[in-house]
Amino acid sequence: MAFGTLLDRVPGIAQFQVVQSAPATLRVRLTQADGADPDHVWRSVHEEISRLLAEHKAERVALERAEEPPEQSASGKFRRIIPLAR
Repeated sequence: MAFGTLLDRVPGIAQFQVVQSAPATLRVRLTQADGADPDHVWRSVHEEISRLLAEHKAERVALERAEEPPEQSASGKFRRIIPLAR
């Protein structure tokens, strides 16, 4: 929920998805709003998530910028946060 609240406030994001791809790695999938600079949006997202992780003493979590856009699950549902599959 914290990621959703945080990223909803970042300008230039049309849609996002945070995927835990490893125990200490978050992969961020983004779709930019029309006219938004992808690099500027990524820098803002990276700064905001890094700040949130630091507040929760989780600075060792790596952030990755995904090349692929947010995806729907096989059931057709869109999930903004996808935890690590076990």
